[in-house]
Amino acid sequence: MNKIYCLILLFYPIFVYADNWPGIEFPDSAVVEIVADDMTVYGFPMRTWIVKDKKSQMMMANFFAQQWRNNSDKYDAQMFNGDYVINSLQSSFLLTARIHREDDGVTVYVGVTQNIEQDKASANKKDFPTPNKSIILSDVQSTDIYKHGHTLVIQSGESLSASYHFYRRYYQRRGWAEISAKLSPQVGKAVLQMSKGADIVDISFNTKKSKIYIVANQVKEGR
Repeated sequence: MNKIYCLILLFYPIFVYADNWPGIEFPDSAVVEIVADDMTVYGFPMRTWIVKDKKSQMMMANFFAQQWRNNSDKYDAQMFNGDYVINSLQSSFLLTARIHREDDGVTVYVGVTQNIEQDKASANKKDFPTPNKSIILSDVQSTDIYKHGHTLVIQSGESLSASYHFYRRYYQRRGWAEISAKLSPQVGKAVLQMSKGADIVDISFNTKKSKIYIVANQVKEGR
């Protein structure tokens, strides 16, 4: 999904603010699953759905086009890696539908992103430890009534061993218990799983072209 997020971010205008989320209509024949109704992507509030339908890709594209085009301040529709992607900017919200063709119909990934000011987006980002000189490539958070999930993709500024021990020490010093841990420098990989009560963090490390990439998934109770 990282590539589609890039398309979305390129579509953003100057950030403004609004509280009322737009309603999204789906075909009566569709099966709709709510993925998240309270998540943030790079600090921006977002709601997402997965929609499955027997319609063709172009029929589904036409459904969203008729619903969104005339209400758009900006509107864009194009093919992207075999998927049909629609972006509709409506006031302070960006509506996106990515329509993927299946053998028996389509799967549609629908998202609504609130275009808040950059300083508010930064405030929405919950701090997550990173090694020195690291770059956060992806930062996605989701919240429901029971738990808060946080997934990051990080390019580390340190070596594999230094990155691994950075996180191991960080969580140990804060009272987290080690569930599993394995550092394998010979294959350029490492894994680390820690827990504290019902809270869990899973971190994987991988070396690619001499760079260290980290995928961290943290789930905590409550909001």
